[in-house]
Amino acid sequence: MLEGKTFFFIGAGNICESMVKGLLSTGIVRPGEIWVSNRSNQERLNFLRNYYGIVPVTDKKTAAGEADVIILAMKPQDIFSALEELAGSVKENQLVISVLAGIPTSLIEDGLGIEVAVVRAMPNTSCAVLESATGLCAGRYTRPEQLRLAEEVFRMMGEVVIVEESLLDAVTGLSGSGPAYIYYLVEAMEKAGECAGIPRELARPLVLKTLMGAAKMLMETGEPPEVLRRQVTSPNGTTMAGINELNKGNFQTTIRRAVLRATQRSRELGRIIVEKQYAHQ
Repeated sequence: MLEGKTFFFIGAGNICESMVKGLLSTGIVRPGEIWVSNRSNQERLNFLRNYYGIVPVTDKKTAAGEADVIILAMKPQDIFSALEELAGSVKENQLVISVLAGIPTSLIEDGLGIEVAVVRAMPNTSCAVLESATGLCAGRYTRPEQLRLAEEVFRMMGEVVIVEESLLDAVTGLSGSGPAYIYYLVEAMEKAGECAGIPRELARPLVLKTLMGAAKMLMETGEPPEVLRRQVTSPNGTTMAGINELNKGNFQTTIRRAVLRATQRSRELGRIIVEKQYAHQ
């Protein structure tokens, strides 16, 4: 379904670059089929053109009217100005994918003023290495084949789950923000290794391989994490001693609070953006 399709990114930030890299890594989408625009940073567009071979765009209306897939990847607070600029150019047979945290599909549909297919997506930056975890939900005018196209876009970059839109803020808090939690854990483990006397250049490969091995065990065995944890936690052994320290610090509670707070913040961002827009009308 991707072959021959053209993709127009509005917004040229990190998530755009990650998705561009992921699409090109598939070998199906060619650089000339990816068009990118942003508000003002020509230097950024030049970098993406020179590094990836994509097509920088200045005439957004024309590009929006011609692309098969339009990807909204600007800052969420710029959504209203973007929709105002795109209205009248986007057609009902196109697919609009939004990766904007907190912005509902209905707002985009209403802003464009037509019955256009809108799919809201929450990938993470691991799509750059084709290992993203992405949640998708369909807007009210999205046909099954259009949702499948969006799913294929992100399936090329990792795992995809289809959810109700009411769950997408939770996906944002869990897997959208999730890589940062993992990086923070790795950072802490590396520093802990240093405190135990292991040089950081030796601690890093130990930590990373441990992380990758644990993930592979979870995927290949299909066992619940608590089962695998118990298998390596001998009574009164070294692992139990470490787990006891994590429990003293309320490790699971802290992780739960982080995910729930990120979920809440996604909802807040959407509400704040909408309220500010209507306050100025």
